[in-house]
Amino acid sequence: MQQQPNTVVQPQPAFPIRELEQIESAIQASQTWLATLQQRRDALTSELERITRPLVIPAKPRPKTIGPGLEYRGEMTTHWNYIDIHIDLLRRLWVDFTDRREVMARAMGMHGTTRAYVAKTQPELFPGQSVVFAQRYSRTLVEGWYVDTNLNKERMRRILPAAVAAAGLKWGTDVRAFWRATPVQA
Repeated sequence: MQQQPNTVVQPQPAFPIRELEQIESAIQASQTWLATLQQRRDALTSELERITRPLVIPAKPRPKTIGPGLEYRGEMTTHWNYIDIHIDLLRRLWVDFTDRREVMARAMGMHGTTRAYVAKTQPELFPGQSVVFAQRYSRTLVEGWYVDTNLNKERMRRILPAAVAAAGLKWGTDVRAFWRATPVQA
């Protein structure tokens, strides 16, 4: 019989498998914990941004300033002086309501004592006055009609609504005069 050489089995050093498992477990727990912390950090950051964001208060729109001028059937025109507002409105009425011219002229004339405010001739505007006076204080409204320009704002404020009503429009709705710059809501 032959003898087999003696094989010496050398003991292997003890491997710290438990430590490796603990490290793996700690890494997994740490990764889970980090993911949870990152989610919580993101939520807190969003909340912090929300509560510290400056309040945006919409600015109140400034009222629009219109006038002096005239609003006629939704269209605004600006004029520098009262007589231009007066003449512009009458001219629009005389052009748009040709069949109502006589009625409008009579309605305006009812607010005067001797003056007609609008007439077919310059002398008819100012009975008893010279032709030079009539020419100086009148303008052509439309062909065949003249308008008195020797008026103050208070007189215009009385006769224009009468002309508007005689045309069948409503003062303050269809037609508005702005005698000075006026703030309005947009």
